[in-house]
Amino acid sequence: MTNSTSDSGVVVNPATTPSYNLVTVENTGQSITPIVFDGTNYDEWSRSFLLALLAKGKIGYVDGTISQPSSTSDTFASWQATNALVTMWIFNTMATPMRRQTTLRTEAKDIWLDLKNRFSQANEARIYQLQTDLHSCRQGATESLVDYYGRLTALWDAIADQDPLPKCSCNPCACNWTTLINNRWEKARVRDFLMGLDSRFDNTRSQIIGITPLPSLNLIYNRLLQDEGVRNLSSHKIENKPDVMAFAARTSHGSRQQSGGGRRNPNEPSKYYCHICQKPGHSLKFCWQVTGNYPESWGDRPRPRVSLDSATLSHLASLPDPRTKTQPGYTKQVVSGPPPKAGGL
Repeated sequence: MTNSTSDSGVVVNPATTPSYNLVTVENTGQSITPIVFDGTNYDEWSRSFLLALLAKGKIGYVDGTISQPSSTSDTFASWQATNALVTMWIFNTMATPMRRQTTLRTEAKDIWLDLKNRFSQANEARIYQLQTDLHSCRQGATESLVDYYGRLTALWDAIADQDPLPKCSCNPCACNWTTLINNRWEKARVRDFLMGLDSRFDNTRSQIIGITPLPSLNLIYNRLLQDEGVRNLSSHKIENKPDVMAFAARTSHGSRQQSGGGRRNPNEPSKYYCHICQKPGHSLKFCWQVTGNYPESWGDRPRPRVSLDSATLSHLASLPDPRTKTQPGYTKQVVSGPPPKAGGL
């Protein structure tokens, strides 16, 4: 890559000179992170904001690696515009009360450092509080595994940010320290996760604890997610089952009412006879001509109705069964003539 000469005669190497050019889609109205800083969530907000700046190649404006050029430099105007853009991004991701408390400095680096000094609680009191929250973190009886794991992850990240693990002093590393410390940290997270699980995962948890060596946290989480999915599916089926049974009971009850009541063997002749329609299978008080409750399968056929007073109803109910064959539980009756017609009653 060849060097180029600026208008002022200064030799510029593109490989080492920071870029101050703005991208056309970037503007001062953007909010580059969905997390709004309200004074209580500095750790979460700062991590998200720095990641967004890193993705846009502008993190140097807050960490000091891109310093302000001389006011006579050819790059000063571009630096000034980009610095103002980053400053507006900071303000856009802050709640209104927090913006009013923010310094009026114009350099993004100074504003960022001021916020860090005021709200970053990298001290023993903060670490103690985070550790207390971690030890008391338990999955709620109705809380999903995803939500519980999310709360744990936020605590783990906050602790790692406030109390980072020591790093290897070898250069290059020859003691395998990084691998050892990461494995220990992974086991500690597995224990935290398993201890806080709700009692509905007791069986699965016991099985996992019995595995030597312990699986990774990701594998354990995936297995428990599958267990939760099967459990939810089973619960859904059980919740729907009573409705089906109730419907079946109502249907059966309605069928017994239509037939005159009572459960019977379909191979046995019915004990009921209707003197209205002169058919067996139901008593007269459940006859469709009396109740008017014709089934939908009746279609467009005529639906005759018979109105009976209590005396007539009592009289018809007292009439003997005109069938000449002996029915189970009945005495054979001999009828000299046809039953009375009910249409004129």
